[in-house]
Amino acid sequence: MVIVLLDKVPEGDKLGRNSRIIPENFLSTRFGMNNQSRAALRFDNRVALITGAGRGLGRAHALLLASRGCTVVINDLGGAYDGGGDAQQKVADEVVAEIRALGGTAHANYDSVESGADIVDDVIRQYGRLDIVINNAGILTPEVWSELTLESWQKTLAVNLTGVFSVMKAAWPHFVEAGYGRSIMTASPAMHGAGVAAYAASKAGVIGLSNSLQFEAKKLKLDIKCNAIVPHADTRMTRDFSTAVNVRREKMGKKAAPVTPQEILNRLSPAYVSPLVAWLAHEDCTEEATVHEAGAGYFARFNWARSDHLYATEKEGIEGVPSPEDVRGGAAVFSDFAAGDLPPAGDGAMAGSALARVFDHLKD
Repeated sequence: MVIVLLDKVPEGDKLGRNSRIIPENFLSTRFGMNNQSRAALRFDNRVALITGAGRGLGRAHALLLASRGCTVVINDLGGAYDGGGDAQQKVADEVVAEIRALGGTAHANYDSVESGADIVDDVIRQYGRLDIVINNAGILTPEVWSELTLESWQKTLAVNLTGVFSVMKAAWPHFVEAGYGRSIMTASPAMHGAGVAAYAASKAGVIGLSNSLQFEAKKLKLDIKCNAIVPHADTRMTRDFSTAVNVRREKMGKKAAPVTPQEILNRLSPAYVSPLVAWLAHEDCTEEATVHEAGAGYFARFNWARSDHLYATEKEGIEGVPSPEDVRGGAAVFSDFAAGDLPPAGDGAMAGSALARVFDHLKD
């Protein structure tokens, strides 16, 4: 179908049978794209810290923010995708040079996210303020569950979860002092289950951390917004991980996974994720304790969903503690989300009280 944005068809002109006439105000009325929403989002006088910004997603975020006036601190230790190997500080330097060559302002930092105070102190020394923290750094070890060791588990969580804690613990006082801040944490589709248990657990954990920080900001009644993203992208990490998996498969006598065509990988460029990050990092954004996903030109928001409720109380003729059979008998409602609700996050209510719901049920 061809969509033609016209108030009317010019006299004498014809449209094809698969064309559709759309009024010129269609986008503004249908999608809320008014003049304000079309205005460029600028980050002048803002300072952003982006961890793991030497490559992949972090680099793309940094380039986009810098192109819109943001001062960017490029943090990257320069290690391998699994946290091993010798640190290569040049990856942060290269991004800084790229930004400066385009007229932007950037500074390189090479500390590990496990030393969050050192990173934040460096930001404050350089620029005297910190407005945005994009927690992007992470590692991914290739062990399947049967091979995962406690050492590897702890190594992954130390960077992906404790590292985020370390950075945010240091950044938070600066947010509070300024009465303003934007925090974006990077989760992963792996949290839905993908054979990398440590990575999945760490990425699910940052969502809980983000929601908790949003509650802290609410208590203080400050303009601090904490959100998380689930990116779908082709990065150095995903490529190196795929290579490691194929090496393992070949050692087991299995065929390597098929190579993804380059045109598909191009569509999964990290640059397709960065517009969402930029929006969540902007002062106009009022989103709180959300989880959005992005990739390949697609954007959406996740939300906790609660099914229809099963009550097993005296109102249903059940005295005392319900039995397992009572649950089995009513389990069909657990698949009915149309009659459920979408509990909010980040407000301290912890999705509401089961006890309060039962009392309301008994009063009806």
